[in-house]
Order: sequence, then structure tokens, then C-alpha cells
Amino acid sequence: MTRRRARAARRKARRRALREAGLLLLGGAAAGGALWLFFFMAAYRARIDLCVLGGLAVAACWRLAVAVPPPPPTVLALPERPVPDDGLIELTSLEHRLSWGSVDPDRFRERVRPVLVDLARERLRSRRGVDPATQPEEARRILGESLWQMVTGPPPSRCPTRPELSRLVEALERI
Repeated sequence: MTRRRARAARRKARRRALREAGLLLLGGAAAGGALWLFFFMAAYRARIDLCVLGGLAVAACWRLAVAVPPPPPTVLALPERPVPDDGLIELTSLEHRLSWGSVDPDRFRERVRPVLVDLARERLRSRRGVDPATQPEEARRILGESLWQMVTGPPPSRCPTRPELSRLVEALERI
């Protein structure tokens, strides 16, 4: 029973292929004839066999274009590159904060001073092994008087000038 079904399916596929080829030939010949008629009406003498071959070529190309499935849509994915962590982003942010901190006292108190204090404490711990809470004299000696006052003292009522900020940053770099 399955052999009969397989043979019937093959016969059906052959008939479909022959029907499709016949329609393709008929459509190509009709397109070629229409092309020849167009040239004839335009007072151009064209060979009918070349027009029919051109129509068949167009029909075959059309059939191939229909048979081929379209490619899947391509999604261009940008390669994931890790963000370089060389400190430039943080440095740029700090530089921006410092530039505004020398102009606006509130901005210095709220944004610049806490960053400088955290940076000074972190550098003392990581580079010198000194905790300012347990070793205040050693931390004061390493930081210097102006940086020590900024870390431990109350927030200043005025902004430091640019030269004062430069000296604070240089003191942080020396740690």
C-alpha cells in the first residue's frame, strides 16, 4: 500500500512539474510574442525567434526568483567591546567636577569635596596601608596640612581657588 502511495505521489509531482514547465513555456512564448508585436508597432523589424527566446529567458528568471526563498533579515550586531577601564572616564568626570567646584561653593561642598575625601582615604589605605581613623598622625603626615583639613575638618564656606585645587590634587597624587 505504501509503494502505491509513493508511486502516486511521484506521478503527481511529475504532472505538477510538467504543468509548471508548460505554463512557463506558454507564458514565455506569449511574452516574446508581445515583445515582437511591440517592436512591430514601433516600426522596428525584430526577429520573432529572438523575441520568443527573450520572453522565455524572462519567464525562467521570474520562475527562479519565485522559487528561491528570500534571505532571512540580517540584524547587524555591533561587536561588544569592553569599555576600557584605564581611569580616563573617571578622570574626565573628576576634572569636570573640579572645574565647576572652583566656581560654585555649594557644588564644591556637595560634589567635589566628597570625591576628594574618598580618593584620599582610599589611596591612604591601598598605597600606604594607613587608616585615618586609627592612625591619624601618620595620615596627617602623609596627606599634608591642607589635604588633612579637607578630609577631617568641616566643609569650607568658600570655594578653593584654582591654585589651591591644584595643590590638593598634587598632594593626592603624591600619596
